[in-house]
Amino acid sequence: MKKTALILAALLALAATGRAQSGKVQVTAFYGINHHYEYGSVEDFESGYNHFPVMPAHAPRNFGGSFAYFFTRWIGLEYDMRLTGRSEVTLTDPSDGDKLTIQTPKHLSITLNVLLEPLRGRISPYVLLGGGINRVQAVDETYITEYGYEVIMLTPTEDARVDMLLQAGGGVNALVVKNFGIRADVRYMVVFDDPYKVPSLNATLGLIARF
Repeated sequence: MKKTALILAALLALAATGRAQSGKVQVTAFYGINHHYEYGSVEDFESGYNHFPVMPAHAPRNFGGSFAYFFTRWIGLEYDMRLTGRSEVTLTDPSDGDKLTIQTPKHLSITLNVLLEPLRGRISPYVLLGGGINRVQAVDETYITEYGYEVIMLTPTEDARVDMLLQAGGGVNALVVKNFGIRADVRYMVVFDDPYKVPSLNATLGLIARF
């Protein structure tokens, strides 16, 4: 029994060593910027309900991490989680020009993506395609407009907090030493926040460990 256990342990150790040398697993920690494009329309203005219908472009910071497993030498699956912070924006009431400066809410995105890395080596370009969910981390907040009106931003219901997200992008992994390096990554994302499709361009730099 002991001999069998030792043999199994040796085989597992050899398998783990082979996996490390083949670089099937990659862990990444990253930080960057998420440029949200303007969305909404002045035509969506509704007195007493939607006085500030256009969300201007803004660029909050974000950070996160990912875990990727490569099933073949150049095809893998990535689990990615990133938190986008707040940024200040100024909204305009198209009916009278009143302005409201607010902080956008944080939001957390979780996605599952297919990775293609056909030129795998010390410097490895890649592309990806995937999707998941985006959850708004909003709370009740009160603001005052330039004209002195009080505006209360209510916390959305749980169903309204979560929206579907699709993304496509690519980047480059560069190993500095055998198993560690850096990653430059760019992703175009679309959040389906009914009735809008909210586009953004996310650019990050990260540290990678590949085993």
